[in-house]
Amino acid sequence: MKEEAVDWTIYCRITSGACDTIPALSEVTGYPETVVAASVERLVNYLLITHTNGTIRALGLQEMLTACQIRYSPDMPVVIENGVIKQKNRE
Repeated sequence: MKEEAVDWTIYCRITSGACDTIPALSEVTGYPETVVAASVERLVNYLLITHTNGTIRALGLQEMLTACQIRYSPDMPVVIENGVIKQKNRE
């Protein structure tokens, strides 16, 4: 199965509120935990979800836009680290 199809299935399960952990997603989808973990990593990288302390949740639209702006605007004075907005180190 293509990664995109797996990601879509995982994302839909997360946004529906059916699952919020990798083991739960694995059980509901039937995918191995390694496949689910890889998908979760991609979805985090795509700025669609957050995975903190073992719990997964979908980002809201405003969170997605803010994270995207912070990531891709080099002149932004802040960064997001582990879900926390921090001031960039000025060196």
